Amino acid sequence: MLEIKTIREKRLEKKWSQTYLSQLSGVPQPTISQIENGTRQYPTFENMKKIAEALDLRLEDIFLPGQKDMN
Repeated sequence: MLEIKTIREKRLEKKWSQTYLSQLSGVPQPTISQIENGTRQYPTFENMKKIAEALDLRLEDIFLPGQKDMN
């Protein structure tokens, strides 16, 4: 399950606007907004990867929230 709040929380923690995250990640701001508010139900893997990298998150943090690191 995709954990949208992780993206929003991390962005707000960094005090970044959606526009700034868009500039860093290369993902259009409207797409980030749609992902955060849940209107984009199936974001592309590539966009999620770019957002995760910009926020210094692992994809597991977004797609498997609450899972312990298995390594």
